[in-house]
Amino acid sequence: MPTEPHATHADAEGAAAPTARITYRRLRVAGLSAREAGSLTGHLAGLHGVPGGWAIEEVERLLFVRELVRTGRMGS
Repeated sequence: MPTEPHATHADAEGAAAPTARITYRRLRVAGLSAREAGSLTGHLAGLHGVPGGWAIEEVERLLFVRELVRTGRMGS
């Protein structure tokens, strides 16, 4: 059975960490619903829970904006 290589990015400490999308896919394969997987992915990324849960697109968008703020490209 072919497997795809795991996409990673460097976190603040420089260690490789799976992207939110990869984490989400792994949770979906493990049997979680789309909202469950999105909410758990958001939780792992430090986002608070919201009524109805997170969609992976929402999590990725917030992580993108968080990175823009962190690097000084956007004010908080």
